[in-house]
Amino acid sequence: MNSEIFGQINSTIFATVAGLVVGVIMKYATKITDRRKDSLTEHLELRKELREELDTVKEELHQLQKEIDEWREKYYHQVELTTVLQAELTALKHELLDYKNQTGEYNSPYIDKKDD
Repeated sequence: MNSEIFGQINSTIFATVAGLVVGVIMKYATKITDRRKDSLTEHLELRKELREELDTVKEELHQLQKEIDEWREKYYHQVELTTVLQAELTALKHELLDYKNQTGEYNSPYIDKKDD
């Protein structure tokens, strides 16, 4: 009878220890899966943030390209205007030299026959 009682106590202790071990294993497995879920959630959040930043950078780049195009247009307009003004200046110099040659009345230190 004593051996039966000890057998029941042993099996009870064994069942209790086995239950505790299974509980610890389950807790560990749950902890690992939670960690993976947290890691996945963290990665998804980082990815979302990076996409938002990328969209912001793309928008800023688009604005900069637009500004560059505007400045390029202004630059070419100024180059064209400068070319027209230089042509007009050359024409005026020629007219003034012609007037000087015809009348001999005008002497300018700014007009030199070498500029032609």
